[in-house]
Amino acid sequence: MFRVRPSLPRSGLATRVANRSRQQLRCASAGRPKGLKDHWTAEKLATVDDYPLSSVLKGVIHPSMMKKKTRTKGAGPVKPTNTISAVNVRTQIVSPRVCDDILKYIGHTLEKHKGCDILDINPGACLWSQKLHDFLQPRSHVLLEPSPEIFKQFLDPLLDAPDSTYKLVSKDPLLLPTYKEIVDEGIFPHQIRVNAADPNGQDINNTLLVTGSLAWDPKLPGLGFDSMAKQIFHYFAGAAWSNDLFHAYGPVHMLLWTQSDDFTPMVAQSTSGMHRGNRMVEMTQDLNLVVASTRRDRSTGRGALGREPQYELESLVRALRSGRERGMEVPPHRRDFTFDFAKHIEDVSGGTGISSVAAVQNLMYSQHLQGIPPTGLSQGSLIEVTETERHLRDKYPDLPMAPPGDDHSALLQHLPKYPTSDLETKFKMRRRLMTSVIRTKFAVEASADIGEQMYLLECEALKMGEGPKKESIIKQVEDLDLVWDQSIKALQSNYQLAPISEVDDRISLRHSLKPRIQWDKRPFEPLLFHEDEAWPRNRLSLVSASPIPRPKGESDDYFEWVQDFVHAIFADPVKPVAFALDTMQHGLSEIMKDCPSLRDPDRGGRLQMKHLRVRVLTMDIINELVRVYRDWPFKAPGTDHSRYFRHKTSGAVKRGEYD
Repeated sequence: MFRVRPSLPRSGLATRVANRSRQQLRCASAGRPKGLKDHWTAEKLATVDDYPLSSVLKGVIHPSMMKKKTRTKGAGPVKPTNTISAVNVRTQIVSPRVCDDILKYIGHTLEKHKGCDILDINPGACLWSQKLHDFLQPRSHVLLEPSPEIFKQFLDPLLDAPDSTYKLVSKDPLLLPTYKEIVDEGIFPHQIRVNAADPNGQDINNTLLVTGSLAWDPKLPGLGFDSMAKQIFHYFAGAAWSNDLFHAYGPVHMLLWTQSDDFTPMVAQSTSGMHRGNRMVEMTQDLNLVVASTRRDRSTGRGALGREPQYELESLVRALRSGRERGMEVPPHRRDFTFDFAKHIEDVSGGTGISSVAAVQNLMYSQHLQGIPPTGLSQGSLIEVTETERHLRDKYPDLPMAPPGDDHSALLQHLPKYPTSDLETKFKMRRRLMTSVIRTKFAVEASADIGEQMYLLECEALKMGEGPKKESIIKQVEDLDLVWDQSIKALQSNYQLAPISEVDDRISLRHSLKPRIQWDKRPFEPLLFHEDEAWPRNRLSLVSASPIPRPKGESDDYFEWVQDFVHAIFADPVKPVAFALDTMQHGLSEIMKDCPSLRDPDRGGRLQMKHLRVRVLTMDIINELVRVYRDWPFKAPGTDHSRYFRHKTSGAVKRGEYD
């Protein structure tokens, strides 16, 4: 047994930022939405007989037992309160079965870590910790637990066991200096610190594995992030290129539990979901969801999936095929309804997974009528009208129903023959809307067909030598571009961006050697996590993050240059690259001529730059743009700085604050 108590925090910017984060955590209830006081429902706090650990934890970390200090008005003393709406609880895994299923599913990918060192963040009740420990048999297993007094009954048996390789380090995992102290204090005696400037410093270190939990309920707010989990993970991911924090021993693999609704938007699942944060994480880490929660109603806005059902199913078909090739079959109890949908699409498409709006809408419609609503796959309004139809079918079996998008005049003629009710009135109104929406989807699909054909011709032209044949293909591209513009203008104004998104998704799914988004190249489909497998009940994901080494020849501050450039160019990801560059600095689009990858289809480029949008830029192209920009002699005065654009946005440039 080995126990380490907190050491004094260090001075410096990282410490100050971390301390600000810590102070914010202590006021985590501030600014929460109204109604959060009802967050801890009886259902959320219910225990499960199959998982006895849930009952034990109810007596250990029940929200009513977690005291939060609050200050009374005036100069009064700080008083403890048991107001459960004012506390955050660290969600704990209570299902041994989910741990076993995970290790059986991805165990072969963890073989390289057997006998390694483990850094275990927020182990808590230690169920996952023990399962992973038994599988890997590590030479040392450091439990970074900030509240050992709360979880004493779970920690002590591990620490006090004969020949135990567990070590307890009681420090705050939300403070970045904690991880530097772990390195400086030699907590891992078998590890050797690397020189960040050494070319070998970016070699992946499989002798150290970082695991743990970043799941708080409700989620903790971050500093500049909507959650602390995202903030901490961004620090972890970026530190790999500079060999900072626990990456000081070389970039290491991470396996981290997170709240699904909090963290999933960080894993872009469509080109529309690729923003600054996603792009930077995917530059430094190869992300895979090992476990994901059940689907919820399809949301809208930032963080939503932003992908039509046919492309989501196409991506799923590819992931399932990739998993089968690796011997990774998702067990039946870890699947949702989309597996059967994907199997059907795979069969009728000859294995490609490519389908149409009509085929997928009819599939979802027919399955819903059989009692399988496409929750999270289809729009909520379409699900609602089909659910109403199910009730009408039960009430009036002789009604002539037609699939969505088809002629439903016969249905509307028959409905007046039946007694009028709110149900019939609502259905008539929503059925018309449903038909209109689906017919618009048909029009968007037709435009996307043109855009995809145009892209393929561009790629063909770029791969050809000069001559009449190439000129002929370029002429076809120009003609198609006019047809494309006309098809876009023919759509309602609020749908005119939809074909652009669909074309980008098709290119990412079907025509990219270099991934536009990692999700479309995922090697397997995540296992399904059930809410009652955690206590308090929660929707969790297990994220696997494997470091992508810093490009060869770049210095250890390269991450700052890339992050600054991505921050600026991704200000509006849907804009063409040339427009985005000129927005960063007047005339900056001139650097495009020195970036051959922009016109190399195999590296993510295309012929028509006006159709190459920021959100589909590959890692190769971004790295090339950063290098060319860094050496560009016409940068404005004061811009030759690796944090210029971030400081410019925050106003620091005007104040003269560069460091």
